Amino acid sequence: MKKIATAVSYIFDGSYISIPVFIIICLQVVDNLGLAIGWAVLCLLFVSIIPFMYIFLLYHKKKIYDLHLPNRENRIKPLVVTIISYVMGFFILYVLDAPVFLRSIFAVSIVTMLILTTITYFWKISFHTSWITVVSITFFILFGGWMLLLLVLIPFIGWARVRIKRHTIPQVILGSIISAISSLFIYSSYGFF
Repeated sequence: MKKIATAVSYIFDGSYISIPVFIIICLQVVDNLGLAIGWAVLCLLFVSIIPFMYIFLLYHKKKIYDLHLPNRENRIKPLVVTIISYVMGFFILYVLDAPVFLRSIFAVSIVTMLILTTITYFWKISFHTSWITVVSITFFILFGGWMLLLLVLIPFIGWARVRIKRHTIPQVILGSIISAISSLFIYSSYGFF
């Protein structure tokens, strides 16, 4: 069971899961295939590539010893860099007049990351359950009620994180609750609910 939990933990890491998620979202909100891929690449630059490159740089310089940042203390600087990257992405999307839905996702990400990073100073909250919650709500808005089936992934991923001793049950539950609240609030303010 530990091997399954480890595999689930790797597969649903935010750096990896964002790649198919943003491609799917851009294909849904942009009619032109070429433009959709272009927007997806731009989004992924700020959501995934820049944060991961910073983490990889820390790893290469031996300032961290695990790319998944199991120690809470090691997460702060990468999280701050991630927030900066998200803010930069949001403003570039705004300047380039990107589809509103893409800007709203960045707004959700910025608010959620600010809250989770603040908590991380004191407690190791789960980003895995946080992001799958955001994805579930996002896909519900884009594709309809049947996407609520994705909600079953939240306890599954939470189980995996607890099973491999990366989090406690309260940490995975709170990660999901915070993301649900911030996602619903921001998406509502953009008029998607």
